[in-house]
Amino acid sequence: TEGLISAAKAVAAATNTLIETADGVLSGRNSPEQLIVASNDVAASTAQLVAASRVRAVGGIASRTQEGLETASKAVGAACRALVRQVQALLRPSAEDAVDYSKLGAHEFKVREMEQQVEILQLENALSAARSRLGEMRKISYQEE
Repeated sequence: TEGLISAAKAVAAATNTLIETADGVLSGRNSPEQLIVASNDVAASTAQLVAASRVRAVGGIASRTQEGLETASKAVGAACRALVRQVQALLRPSAEDAVDYSKLGAHEFKVREMEQQVEILQLENALSAARSRLGEMRKISYQEE
């Protein structure tokens, strides 16, 4: 029962975070990427709730309740995927932001190319560091459970 209760609390917390994050995106306090992460967290915690309820499921009325929960979980997952798709569509660069590189001189082209390489390296380093931090955080959360 504890696993089921904590899974339900995780869904509630993730949903609250999603709502707060969406509000923050609208007011400019949060980034669209934060909304994607919050949406994915809702989907993941909902899936964990379903898994926890399967452990507790018993025949009869519980199976009808389980079926309803699984249907609702699928709807939540679909809604989260749709939200992520919409946010990603908003994040895609528009055609008007594109630079026509064929019109750049040789020197300017080379400068832009090197700037892109530097930006890619910086982003890869930041990504690697962020993944390491996330791994450490998950180790700690698993140890606490």
